[in-house]
Amino acid sequence: MGKRKRVTLTPKESARGGKQEAKVYPGTYKKRGVEYPCYFVRGWKVDGKWQRRQFNEQSKAEEFAAQVNVNLKSESAKRYLVNTTMSEEQVRQAEEMCRMLGSTYTMPEVLDYFLKHNRAPSFTIDILEGMDIYLIEKEHAGVRAVTLRKPRGVIESFSRFANRPAVHTVTKESVVAYLKTLRANDGVSPAKRKTWNNHRNELASFFKWAGERDLSTNRPWTFQNPVEDVLRYSNELVAEERPQITITGVETTRELMSYAMSYKGGKMAKFFALIYFAGIRPDPATGEIGKVQEINLDNGRIAVPPVAAKTKSERPVNIMDNLRPWLELYADKPIIPPNCKNDAAHIRHKFGLGQDETRHSFISYHVALHRSLAYTALQAGNSEGMIKKHYLTFPTHAEGEQFFSIVPDMATGEAAFAEMKFEDNQTLRVI
Repeated sequence: MGKRKRVTLTPKESARGGKQEAKVYPGTYKKRGVEYPCYFVRGWKVDGKWQRRQFNEQSKAEEFAAQVNVNLKSESAKRYLVNTTMSEEQVRQAEEMCRMLGSTYTMPEVLDYFLKHNRAPSFTIDILEGMDIYLIEKEHAGVRAVTLRKPRGVIESFSRFANRPAVHTVTKESVVAYLKTLRANDGVSPAKRKTWNNHRNELASFFKWAGERDLSTNRPWTFQNPVEDVLRYSNELVAEERPQITITGVETTRELMSYAMSYKGGKMAKFFALIYFAGIRPDPATGEIGKVQEINLDNGRIAVPPVAAKTKSERPVNIMDNLRPWLELYADKPIIPPNCKNDAAHIRHKFGLGQDETRHSFISYHVALHRSLAYTALQAGNSEGMIKKHYLTFPTHAEGEQFFSIVPDMATGEAAFAEMKFEDNQTLRVI
């Protein structure tokens, strides 16, 4: 066999640097031992590499070369002479990045986002370990254990959704995706805006704390708060979904208290008397009712301890004249009897009580009776503004008198309306 010769179709110098221009060169190729004529188009680069295309027809090769040259001229018109320390490869990568980003994002925006979410702090920690430290600090700062249940529940729920991420890797997108999974009590409808805000705010507080500098906990654990730009619904939009304030009618209250007297030996009568006629927050687990220890009939006051009161200080509640006989008659009954939660739920269901209806009733009838938001606010442990916004309806003064005259009648075994004289407080009035 003869020695194979190398055939150069174009001069070397045209294939190394110089001006790019696609040109057509005649050539041949072999297929199954037969040599066929062809046409090569050469002389331009893509991604820094010289290109070559082969055609069987000269006309098609020339048409392709013409199109390449048009594109080269168009690209050349866009180029600028820039003095840079970057290598040719770095410049090419920068150009490609700009092409991919288009007009949606700038390179600094993309770089900033990447560094925030991919540059790990010198100390990293997963979200549940961070939560434990966060809650311990809040507890040391005086936050009640019952209050800490809410942030714990929210952070644990988010952690399950996001597969227990490291704190610094959490993004705005993952927080929004989590919030969109929240559901109402029916398990199907989206959660209300208030629920969205509550979960959003708990996560925002945690990540804000995680981003603060603190050597004792090796913080910051993250360089940005991923919740900062997440939607927070306005108070007006939240109010649109707030359920209507409902109170128990006077006659219905009397019927309910009669039923409580006969239900399982009157075990729930004291409980409902306290939540209706003293306005004690009724949840046995998280409310005030489970923390009340002192009922002093001698001085006529119920002491709501600091651990239960939202003000974090003891709140004395005056014992209304109609409440006293309930407390005297059922003095031997515990405030929270065995199986209280289920028994209370039974009575609530039987009389169709809504959420917080007992407390709404106490506050509304108390204001109607005493004509004073300020006095009722002291008794209920709320601000006047909170009462106006969340609790108050407007029963008549006469209905207020009727409500606070419901007493136990042992002769009939039912609740009854007693003849009572109420002092009409003329110094404190509703504003």
